[in-house]
Amino acid sequence: MSFLFFQRNDAQIKQFHNTKMLYETYLQTLKTFNLSYRYKMVWQKHKDGYELLAKVELGLGKREYLGRKDEITIKLKEDFKASKVKMQEKLSALKEKLVKNAKLNKLEGIARAPKELVNIFLKINALGLDDKLIAIGTNALYAYEAKCGLVIEQEHLATRDIDLLNRKDKGISFICKELMLSTNAIDFLHTIDKSFQKSAEASYRFINDDGVWVELINPVSASVKQESYKDNLFSDVIPLAMDGMQWLENSRLFKETIISENGKCANITTVHPLEFAIYKQWLSKQETRDYQKHIRDQQQSKLVTQLIQECMVDINISEEAKKIKHLKKEIVDDYLKEIVRL
Repeated sequence: MSFLFFQRNDAQIKQFHNTKMLYETYLQTLKTFNLSYRYKMVWQKHKDGYELLAKVELGLGKREYLGRKDEITIKLKEDFKASKVKMQEKLSALKEKLVKNAKLNKLEGIARAPKELVNIFLKINALGLDDKLIAIGTNALYAYEAKCGLVIEQEHLATRDIDLLNRKDKGISFICKELMLSTNAIDFLHTIDKSFQKSAEASYRFINDDGVWVELINPVSASVKQESYKDNLFSDVIPLAMDGMQWLENSRLFKETIISENGKCANITTVHPLEFAIYKQWLSKQETRDYQKHIRDQQQSKLVTQLIQECMVDINISEEAKKIKHLKKEIVDDYLKEIVRL
């Protein structure tokens, strides 16, 4: 079975590149701002009557005293305020450019991904959680097609659920600790969409008013007992045991910029395309797998393999497959035989 891909034209490729560069500039500026101005400077009156300049962390409230009020500390406070205002103006200007750029993305016809997916990764990017919260499942295809500069037929992409894996081997970023008052799943999702509510059927599933499902996967490892798992992020979500989860946790990461239906963009992190294809082929062979899902899994394995062969020339399937250590050899061999036909 061969899949049909639609190549983006030169204008679309140029617009995508411009979007990617603009968003990277914004993220770097935002990170600098959050790290440099995560505190405020205030005058604090001492019991003996004089004033001290205090640097107060916004999140934790810790104070560092910089000295008595004099010409030096007055200038220090004024310089801090001026530089902060300048950085805020730069951020504001970049945000305005992103808004205008979103309209261009729609006009050029490169606005593709579900807005909920992009909104979630906008928050993940801002909090520096890119390597901790990764997309698994069908939404990975948006990253792969963007990397290849083409469009996959919509029938292979249509999905109303977003699966996020919380990688336990990665800690919470410093920025997240500073900016998030709560690291509960529902509070995190409410910063994106207030309508998200926890499903009564599954504690890891959250559904918004538009019927979009977000499943937050806290994996259970065979080497760690469930009750001993401690992770400050999404601690209100019960750890879940899933077939093949250890492979997904250990997979190489793949990052790309994706653009939503409304033209906004974000950087999505998912699993390496080759490991995605192998995993999907293995998943399709599981006896407990629903038949319709079995067909879709195998189609996605073939589709991504075709993408790799036709567009990702830097990936040598036969050579790289041999180097994958966290997947059993028989599983890799089955993929090479059944999908790649090696």
